[in-house]
Amino acid sequence: KGATPVEIDTDGIYFVPPEGVDTEKKEGAWIERLNQSLPKGIEVSVDGRYQTMFSYKRKNYALLDDKGKLIIKGSALRSRGMEKYLREFLSELIRLLLEGRAGEIAGLFRKSMEKLERHRFPIDWLAKTEALGESLESYREKVTAGKRNPSALYELALASGRSYRAGDQLSYYVTGETKKVKVYENSKLSSLYDPVSPDENIPYYQDKLLALFKKFREFLPREKTSSADS
Repeated sequence: KGATPVEIDTDGIYFVPPEGVDTEKKEGAWIERLNQSLPKGIEVSVDGRYQTMFSYKRKNYALLDDKGKLIIKGSALRSRGMEKYLREFLSELIRLLLEGRAGEIAGLFRKSMEKLERHRFPIDWLAKTEALGESLESYREKVTAGKRNPSALYELALASGRSYRAGDQLSYYVTGETKKVKVYENSKLSSLYDPVSPDENIPYYQDKLLALFKKFREFLPREKTSSADS
């Protein structure tokens, strides 16, 4: 019927309407004609209209509505395991893409790298909060038997001397001075962080930011990418 599909999955179809179908009234008439051509019992209804859409990969996309609200779907774009400084960077990166301001992304990247260098991020933006999935005794036995690898979460719980149980949550950040460190040997509880003597691992967090930035390099203007990578 002249539309351009952008994303098709079990939740529905996202598409650009045909040229000239640019008002709700025209869209309604076009949808009616589309439904007339579909098998009995199958009907298309409009669930929403958006300015722009960024389709990253299957079931991972972002939408910008007419009021400027950003909607992000999919674990590749909004993983809960991602530190807050990375989530916020990615959210702003996607917004710039959707608003046609991709040329500003390299600047956003440099600004975020500088904030890390100058300890400008609150520690809770760098920390991870995880829940214990098993008892400390069970963890210790498995590590001793070689049945699992050491974990920063459990090592910190053991070192604290407190009686943590499965289900309890801890927040911690990575320390050290190089990007390649064993996290379980180089981490501290967020509650012990001293902003007067900051000891977060700047190279480690900058490397994670760079890795995230590179995933979206293909969507950036070429002349901006090389300067950001340096």
